[in-house]
Amino acid sequence: MNQTASTTKTSSARVITYWILTGYLAFESVLGATWDFNWINKGFSINIMQHIGFPSYFLIMKGVCTLLAAPVFLLPGLALLKEWAYFGTFITYVGAIVSHLAVGDGFEAIGYPIILLIITVSSWALRPASRRFGYDGVAKTSQEYS
Repeated sequence: MNQTASTTKTSSARVITYWILTGYLAFESVLGATWDFNWINKGFSINIMQHIGFPSYFLIMKGVCTLLAAPVFLLPGLALLKEWAYFGTFITYVGAIVSHLAVGDGFEAIGYPIILLIITVSSWALRPASRRFGYDGVAKTSQEYS
């Protein structure tokens, strides 16, 4: 197999993996917002917030931001908004993990946030050059960003 065919195969696998992870991330963002707004599984999220010491109105702020992030992950362009959406999602899952550990919850409480954190970071790392902040039609190396 020549170098070009190998690079193309790796590149298409990377793009497919990116879209699977990003699609799930956007889906989870919408689903999470419906829980935050108390539209499904009434009271579950409020009980969690009370357990970890957050006020229940925090769910409205989190739900709005999470719901706004979902389409940003999927739409073309919007590179700066994508960076903010990834960062906000990253902070949400790190915050969930730390909050549950702070109140003494075990792995059953942090397992899913860890998985979502891995999906978030993986989607961010695998995104094509055209979806990165600072992209102007010419792929840049990491040295050009510094």
